[in-house]
Amino acid sequence: MKLKIYSDQSNSIIFEKNITNEILNNYEININEENFTELFETELLSDILDENNINSSEVYYELN
Repeated sequence: MKLKIYSDQSNSIIFEKNITNEILNNYEININEENFTELFETELLSDILDENNINSSEVYYELN
């Protein structure tokens, strides 16, 4: 699946990354879990935002 992070101001993509099963496994996240979105946001997405100095209040994301 592909993660796209967009800027709130310009609605343009500022970050893209393929989220592989290996990445999900590293975070012990299973796509079939009931609370997948919550786990994804609090664990993986949070780390990606931190690592790339992206302010979470200025962006939104899409996961396909």
